[in-house]
Amino acid sequence: MMLSCYTKGSRPVRLGPLQMAGRPGRQEDGEVLMTYVDTINSNRRLGTLAMVGAIHVAAGYALVTGLAATIIPKIEPEIKTIFLPEPATPKPTPTVTPHGRPDTTTLVTPPPPDTRNPFDQPGPIELPPIGTGDRGLGIDEVTFPGPTPSPGPTFATKPARPKGNPGLWVTTNDYPQSAIRSEAEGVVKFRLSVGTNGKVIGCEVTGSSGTEALDQAACDKLMLRGKFEPASDSTGALVAGSYTGAVRWQLPRD
Repeated sequence: MMLSCYTKGSRPVRLGPLQMAGRPGRQEDGEVLMTYVDTINSNRRLGTLAMVGAIHVAAGYALVTGLAATIIPKIEPEIKTIFLPEPATPKPTPTVTPHGRPDTTTLVTPPPPDTRNPFDQPGPIELPPIGTGDRGLGIDEVTFPGPTPSPGPTFATKPARPKGNPGLWVTTNDYPQSAIRSEAEGVVKFRLSVGTNGKVIGCEVTGSSGTEALDQAACDKLMLRGKFEPASDSTGALVAGSYTGAVRWQLPRD
């Protein structure tokens, strides 16, 4: 192994393995070996120190870098102010007044309905002469007006209507004996109350003949023999009704 450890003048001199720089061939073997070993150890110590120093520097840098705190600047948000315009006030809608003469509507009030019973007797019942048989009391001589049609509800109201001939309800054979003896005569006006079944349920003398026997005889026979078709209202339901008339009691003339 050659080692350049010594220079003579300005030119280096290569030394052999057993030569010491500056003293070629004059030193002992032990001195040459010591010098070579010392040179190698010095180079190794320098390399070790350099490596240790590099490790310390790297460790310090890592420590400083790891402990360093990253500071992030706080960014304030930008606030924008927007001014909204005020809503426009709507213009009032003009009121259009129609020109010209306003239309007028005339309400016509219909006349009140006729509540009279068309089957009521317009006059007294004339009694035939005594002894002429069961000819009745002259009801057939009375003319009954027909029902007056009137517009209105779905069902027209109907009064109580007599069944058969009312002139046969009181006959000359019903003349009371006491009235014959006293020669009593007169006209009995009456009002009959008719139930929903068509039967007479009451008799009221609205005009007396002047003789109680004649009044009582007229009501008794009318309630016994009177038959009616019951009255009905605007809904078609059967209701109570009434019937008015008159009976004339008269003795025969010679």
